[in-house]
Amino acid sequence: MSIENGKCPSCGGPLLLDSSKEKITCRYCGHEVIIPQAVNKCVIDGLADFDTMLLNAQDAADFDKDYDKARKLYKKALELRPRDYKVLWGLYLCEIEGIKWARDYHGFVQTPGDIPENVASAKQKYGDRATAYAPDEVKPYYYRIMQQNTATITNPAKKKKGCYIATAVYGSYNCPEVWVLRRYRDYNLDTTKRGRAFIKCYYTVSPLFVKLFGKTKWFNHYWRKKLDKKVALLKAQGYEDTPYDDKY
Repeated sequence: MSIENGKCPSCGGPLLLDSSKEKITCRYCGHEVIIPQAVNKCVIDGLADFDTMLLNAQDAADFDKDYDKARKLYKKALELRPRDYKVLWGLYLCEIEGIKWARDYHGFVQTPGDIPENVASAKQKYGDRATAYAPDEVKPYYYRIMQQNTATITNPAKKKKGCYIATAVYGSYNCPEVWVLRRYRDYNLDTTKRGRAFIKCYYTVSPLFVKLFGKTKWFNHYWRKKLDKKVALLKAQGYEDTPYDDKY
């Protein structure tokens, strides 16, 4: 596996392209990118400072899950281009991931109204501004993601079963890989006695593992390889990676 620099053919946003995958979704516009078509032969040292900061911010967020570092890099990029929608959207995503992490894994105690207020603040401060400056073809994607985040983060009742390790590795309970795994859980494991026993054991043990190791590089690297293989196998068997509401 190798990571190469590239640009999204739709919005021009810098991408980190994982050669072990056939395609990825651009975090800046939602466009599905075929990796061989997006590879850019320039090296990071040869990019302009702005593009370099975007790539480093993306690297920190997507691979290291270090959203504080990513946020700092995005803010430096924002000083260079205060109305760049890709930077503003990156900051919005960092804010959202920080809210999710504080709520789900860190044992952060909040009053009942804090999470909705934080989500609304991230939307107003960065999400709405990104949408205002984004190209017309990108705006619907931003609207949809913000609506999904508002619904799923501020309504924890919808998240009855956690997929804790997968959520920690992929950074969201609502992403294509976790949608595949949740379908497998509900329509395969949950249909047998042995599968239900596995689910019960998993939800007993995994929250502690995630709380202790969820932000470490070795944990994410180890489980990412295993889960990527499992997701690819399940997709080959017909499990979809489209948005999914839990069965129960």
